[in-house]
Amino acid sequence: MNYDIERTTPCRVVVTATSGAEDVRSEREHLIAEWQRGARIDGFRKGKAPRALVERRFAEQIREDLEEHLTRRAWDRVVREEKLRPASSLGVKESAWLDSGEYRVKAEFEVYPTVELQPLDGFRPPEFALNPNEDEVAGALEQLRERQAAWEPVVSGPAEDGMLVEAEVEGSFPDGGGEPFHEERSLFRIGAGEVYPEIEAAVTGAAVGAAVAAERTVGEEGGEARAGKRIAYTVRVKSLRRKRLPELDDAFAVSLGVADGLAALRERLRERLRADKLERRREAWREALVTHLSGGRTLELPETVVRDDTRKELLEFVQAMARRGIDPDRAEMDWPKLEEEMRERVEHRLRAELLLGALADSFGLSVSAEEIDHEVERQAQRIGVPFAELRGNLAKGGGLERVGGVLRRERAVDQALKAFVDAGA
Repeated sequence: MNYDIERTTPCRVVVTATSGAEDVRSEREHLIAEWQRGARIDGFRKGKAPRALVERRFAEQIREDLEEHLTRRAWDRVVREEKLRPASSLGVKESAWLDSGEYRVKAEFEVYPTVELQPLDGFRPPEFALNPNEDEVAGALEQLRERQAAWEPVVSGPAEDGMLVEAEVEGSFPDGGGEPFHEERSLFRIGAGEVYPEIEAAVTGAAVGAAVAAERTVGEEGGEARAGKRIAYTVRVKSLRRKRLPELDDAFAVSLGVADGLAALRERLRERLRADKLERRREAWREALVTHLSGGRTLELPETVVRDDTRKELLEFVQAMARRGIDPDRAEMDWPKLEEEMRERVEHRLRAELLLGALADSFGLSVSAEEIDHEVERQAQRIGVPFAELRGNLAKGGGLERVGGVLRRERAVDQALKAFVDAGA
């Protein structure tokens, strides 16, 4: 068998392969023998029908199998000898049987591009401060106070900024274009942007038991049928609550399980913030490393992989909406824009994976089956499922290989950054 290949793009290969007459004859003999062993023909026991009868009866199927086998052998050889990484299935464009007994096929497929890495010499990660400052510690303390806040009922007085409002809401479309609606219990905080500003403005200053009116005009988010329609609201304030933050003292620290008081709580928060900064620094350095490795070049990607991964992410997004009780068909979403954004994220991720995979190759890194199992066990514990169940599910769809790929790439990142981490950069 001989072949010619043409790279029409960095990610698309066209192959023209010719199987010699002797190869064709040998493969045909092999297939006829297989068909003869499995053939069931009336009047003969399985596998005992004469060869000539099997050839006549199954001529079309044998020819199709022969073309498929010869095409597959040619593809496998091209991939092996040219050291290609297929990114799509093989698409046959032309095929023909020659008078000489040879078989010629022209086919194309997508491949992952050849990756050329910028040398690591000269790479310097960006500066990243690890030690939290006093403002960051104070901010973390305020977040703790917010989580421990109590909501106290407001018996008298007007609704003010920051209060939690419990209200009954009725709505109608004075000019038509929609059905009246009623919500028995709506909860929102004034000033948090959780309801339309017209409703927020109407409720502000109202006391418990009061009924206020509000009106707004539907914008483009309501769809073509409702855009420009007026909605009239009646909002009855059922209750008000005011947030009461705990005092920032030793007692507050003890209530959170820090027996040594507020100073110890501050130190614990400082350690937690530094740990978070270490993680963020690694992500920032990883991104800088990927940018450096690209050398300013935009790596072309196989369209099949980009398209399939984008569709997969979009499907997962829709499924997540459905799990939250949101009907995707009625959601006010700019789907083309969302798909474009997802495609950009997919392309960014794929380019990083290719560059870091090539970096791992340059380091000669590998990941053992035991290391993959250890990572799967860690993930199983994190999401609360049995290890065997998660491993089995991953094994079905090539997930174990993907886990190994992630481990290998992240190990390459760690090795590339090790000198800077050790130096305390």
